[in-house]
Amino acid sequence: MELLALVILTVSILVGFLAIFFTTFGTLIIIIGSLLYSAMTDFSILTIKHLVVLLTLYLCGEVLEYVFIIIGAKKFGASNAAVVGALFGGIIGAVLGSVILGVGLILGTFLGIFFGAFLVEWSIHKDTIKSLRAGAGGVLGRLGSIAAKVVIALVMLAIICLQVFKLHSF
Repeated sequence: MELLALVILTVSILVGFLAIFFTTFGTLIIIIGSLLYSAMTDFSILTIKHLVVLLTLYLCGEVLEYVFIIIGAKKFGASNAAVVGALFGGIIGAVLGSVILGVGLILGTFLGIFFGAFLVEWSIHKDTIKSLRAGAGGVLGRLGSIAAKVVIALVMLAIICLQVFKLHSF
């Protein structure tokens, strides 16, 4: 049973890392795999305390995702309305992009963020340059959020590996 739990944990970590680049659910996949692993090993290796830490990291990553998009858009001069447009555009773009076998998810998200900020900014100010900057800032913010989530996932991986390898001295 422990071997199966380890396989599930390993697969969830690998899929979770890849998912960070395709969707916002990468760290969620890692925590779900950790929870399954913990349950399958009677919480003896990854305890409730470890799961709470992993959950906290996951929640920080989710907050940072939106914070980075907001900061990126605002840094490039987007109005508050354009920031909201970027957030909603990213969600709509992700949903529409996922129709293309999931591969369009990345492109859909980035295009959604860009056009969400651009269209809202342009409809308010009728300034193409300012609108382009707002869209570009939102996209750069999304890139920053991906980098932050990779760091968070690496911290999650370190916590998991320290516990698993502490039990299994090779």
